[in-house]
Amino acid sequence: MDLSLRYVRLETHPTARSRARATCDIPAGRCVLAVEPLTTSLIPEEKGRRCDACHVIGSKFKQLLKCSRCASFWYCSPQCQERQWKEHHRKLCRSYNRFISHSNFQALAAAQRVDAILLAQVIPLVFPDDNFTWPPADPSPSVGTFIDLIAKDTGLPIDMLPPLNFGKKNVPRDIVSSLFSRFGNNNFLLHSHLTSYAHGVYPLSSRLFNHSCWPNCATRYIIKSGAPVMMEIVALRDITEGEEITIPYADPALPYDIRQTALQMNYGFTCTCALCTLQRDIGQFPPPPVNQEERSRLEYEICTFALPSTRPAGVPAASTPELLTKLPRTLYPLLNSTYLPDISEQFSKASHEGQYSTALSVGRTLLALYTVLYPPNFPQIGMHALELAKTAWNSVVTQDEGSSSPVDQPGTKKDARLYLIIARGILENFGPEGDEGGPLEEIRVLQELLDEAERT
Repeated sequence: MDLSLRYVRLETHPTARSRARATCDIPAGRCVLAVEPLTTSLIPEEKGRRCDACHVIGSKFKQLLKCSRCASFWYCSPQCQERQWKEHHRKLCRSYNRFISHSNFQALAAAQRVDAILLAQVIPLVFPDDNFTWPPADPSPSVGTFIDLIAKDTGLPIDMLPPLNFGKKNVPRDIVSSLFSRFGNNNFLLHSHLTSYAHGVYPLSSRLFNHSCWPNCATRYIIKSGAPVMMEIVALRDITEGEEITIPYADPALPYDIRQTALQMNYGFTCTCALCTLQRDIGQFPPPPVNQEERSRLEYEICTFALPSTRPAGVPAASTPELLTKLPRTLYPLLNSTYLPDISEQFSKASHEGQYSTALSVGRTLLALYTVLYPPNFPQIGMHALELAKTAWNSVVTQDEGSSSPVDQPGTKKDARLYLIIARGILENFGPEGDEGGPLEEIRVLQELLDEAERT
C-alpha cells in the first residue's frame, strides 16, 4: 500500500498492524492530514435539517430540496443532489424507504441503523456496475483502502440486516458480510462544535491512526456548502519527528474500566497508553465524601493544584499525564466515576437557571478535573472554559442590572477574561470547524463585550 504523505509515514506495529509516525517536527495546531469520506450518513435527528451530501444546515436563506422520488433525502443545491445521485442514491432511491421500514431494520439499535444505511451507500461505491465479486475488481483508491481495513465480527448476524436489492440484483450475503465486518470498528462520529450529528467512513484515517486516551492529535470536521465533509487531523501539541501520531477513539475523561470495555467491544483491543497504564496501576478511586464541608475542601484543593496561577489552565503540553501522576492521593475521591457526571450536571443546571455563584464554583472544579484528565489543548477543556467565561459575563451583567440577589466573587470581569484566555488558546489551536459561527465567533463577541465594559 503506497502512502506518500507529507507529515505521516506508515510502518509496521507488533500488535496494532501498523502505526503512523511523524516525518518531521509538527507544531501544535497544524493540520497533519485532511481526509475525504467514502460516505457519510446523518443521525435521524438531523435528517431534513441538514443537507445529506455536504451537511450544511438549511435556513430561510438556503432551503433544502427534498428528493422528489423517495422524499427521504434533502439537499442544499442541485449540485449536491447530483453528486450524491451519482455516488449511490441512484441505486438506493427506489428501495430506500422499503429498506428502512423493514422489520429487520426497525429491530436494530440506533447506531446499527446508521451503520446499515452507510453499508447500503457503500455497496454502490464498491460495485458501481453491480459486478458482485470479491475482492472487487479495480477499486478506486478510497475503496481499496476501505477493503484493506481489518475485518471484525460485528456481533450482529448478517441475516438481521434487511435484504439489499439494487434493481434486479440482490447483493450476495457473503459480500454484505465482508463489507459490514469493516464497519463498526472503522466508522467515525462526525461533530460540529463537539456536538455529534452524523456517522462517516474515512478509510485512510482508519488505516493510519491508532487510538490513545492521551493522544497528540484530535479530529475536526470541515463543513462547506457543496463539498464533502473533510476530516482534519490536527496536532494538539508540538509533535517530534518519529513520534507516533494518535487520535482518541473514546472520551479520555470516561472512567478507565468503561473506556477499556468500549474499546474491547468496539475495536477488539486493550489500550495500554500512558493514561490507561497509570489509571490501571492506581486502581479503583474511593468514593467522594458525603460530608459537604470535606467535599468542598477537596474541591478547593484540586483547583489550587490544577489551576495554580492567575491564568488557571497554564499546563505544559506534556506527552504523559503529568498532573494525574502528581495528583495527591487525598484528591483521588474526586476522580471516582460518580463525581464528574454529578458536577457536570450541577454546572449545567446552575448556569442555565442563573445561579451564577454556584455555577462558577462548580464549573471551576470541573475545569480543574478536565485539566487533570484530558491532554493539554484538548478541545473539551476549551469549550468548558468558554462556558465558564460566558457564565462569568452573565454574572457581571446581573450585578450591573442591580439584581436583587447579586452573585459574589468570582462572578467578575476578571474571571471572564481569564477563562476567555484559556478558551481562546485551546480553541484557536483546534481551529475553525463544523457549522458557521460557533465557539470562535462567541469568543470574538465576548471579547468585544468585555473590552467595551472596560472602557465604560
